[in-house]
Amino acid sequence: MKGQKNLHCLLAGILLSISSGSFAQPAAVVSSPGVTVPEPVASTPTMAELLQQPVYKARWQKMVKGQKNLPAWARKGAGTSGPYENITWGAQQYKVGSLCKPHDCSNNFMWVAFSNDKKHVWGLRVTVADKPEALDNPSKFATYQWLGRPNENIQAMLTAQLEKDPNWR
Repeated sequence: MKGQKNLHCLLAGILLSISSGSFAQPAAVVSSPGVTVPEPVASTPTMAELLQQPVYKARWQKMVKGQKNLPAWARKGAGTSGPYENITWGAQQYKVGSLCKPHDCSNNFMWVAFSNDKKHVWGLRVTVADKPEALDNPSKFATYQWLGRPNENIQAMLTAQLEKDPNWR
């Protein structure tokens, strides 16, 4: 009897979860006659989501292959991240974003750039010493690791991204 009751509860929960989607509608869709409401804009994927797409994932794996002292989160490209940006640097287009170690973003993070043609990827991994003084001046306690053999131009771009952070001093 108890097993049958659990089965009924499980089935009821599944049916409610499936049917609840038909009741939920975005508030922006409801409008007065004659009023045009814009469609919701699709958000830009995060850098971590971009790294899971086959072309980007393949380039990432090629970049990290053979890199020494690279932690698992960085090697897999499986960190916490926000949406990437499309930027122009030196007349070239790049997808640029940051990625960090889950639960330790302030001490372990990296900036990543993909060429617009998806053929190249570069990274700047930053590790900040876990010291109280590093909170006020993280750059003084940081070590850097370049990934993907970036030239001076790419290094300057990734460094500029890092330095845009108001907390980076």
